[in-house]
Amino acid sequence: MIRQQSISRRRLLQGAVGAAAAITAPAIGGGARAQGKNELVFVGFGGAYQDGQTKVLFEPFEKETGIKIVQTTGVEIAKLKAQVESKNVEWDFICLPDRLRAPAVQDGLLEKLDYSRFSTADLIKDTVTDYCCGAVTIAMQLCYNPQAFAAGKVPSGWLDVWDTAGFPGRRAMYASPTYTLEFALIAAGVAKDRLYPLDVDKALKNLDKFKKDAIWWTQFPQVEQFLISKEAVMSPWTRGVTAQLAGKPIHVSYDGAAITYEGWVIPKGTKNFDNAMKFIAFATQPQRQAELVKHISFGPTNAKALALVDPDVAKLLPSHPDNFKKGFLFSGEYWGSNLAKVTERFNEWRVS
Repeated sequence: MIRQQSISRRRLLQGAVGAAAAITAPAIGGGARAQGKNELVFVGFGGAYQDGQTKVLFEPFEKETGIKIVQTTGVEIAKLKAQVESKNVEWDFICLPDRLRAPAVQDGLLEKLDYSRFSTADLIKDTVTDYCCGAVTIAMQLCYNPQAFAAGKVPSGWLDVWDTAGFPGRRAMYASPTYTLEFALIAAGVAKDRLYPLDVDKALKNLDKFKKDAIWWTQFPQVEQFLISKEAVMSPWTRGVTAQLAGKPIHVSYDGAAITYEGWVIPKGTKNFDNAMKFIAFATQPQRQAELVKHISFGPTNAKALALVDPDVAKLLPSHPDNFKKGFLFSGEYWGSNLAKVTERFNEWRVS
């Protein structure tokens, strides 16, 4: 049985921004640098996600073009900033979450992409910007163990998470203000199209209900164990579809899901811009995106890719039109400007 560890105020505040800034917590790999014009350096999040990228994107791209992709892990905006400012850029391209894309753009850390090299007509419009081209869609959604509830009565949205009388059982909650505050506001009656800018006070007040009794998790793999063991009966999570497709007792709901994306970006000052653009054009092809779904159940950004995915899988992905309209688009712009101060406030609330 996994037990919640007590967290001192000092330790919690020390890790404030770092904990909130990553959907996963990858180990930081050693330095890597392209050695010639036929190499590119990619920095990613590691794990099954990067393994899938390797098999579906990096290896086929190298075979087709002869351009070798050198990989490392440890996506950090602070490290990217240091590289750009020192004019010693080691990374050539990144698949960057929207909440990190926004501050990277604000700090002038990215190259403007050249969309004359390929068409973006079939890509989700909101994921294509001057400095970022959408790679995958990801949903932080309500996930639950259906075996923990009476037949025919399972939770369907954030109101049900807050309804502990109608849906008894312990909740697992993400120990970060990102996503968590949005869900608290939806449960408090705020319309999903009126969430931003966030009413932090209102959200924290609604979260008081779970402050002491919830399992506050920080590592995404933890959630699967909580739900399967029924230590928690429901939780926001990004990997519920993958678990469900694997036959595990975990189901998902897209009602009020936070739908975000990761996109391909190129650090400012790379010496390999042309080859990086060649890779982005390759990686956004519908066939490539459809193949990636077989490794991790994130949604494609290319509309034509959905038609190439098994229909039983496609209907569970965040970019499927039925699911996309049930959720809301997570605002990387808001969090890019407010992450540090809101995280500090959230962590003060946690230990108060």
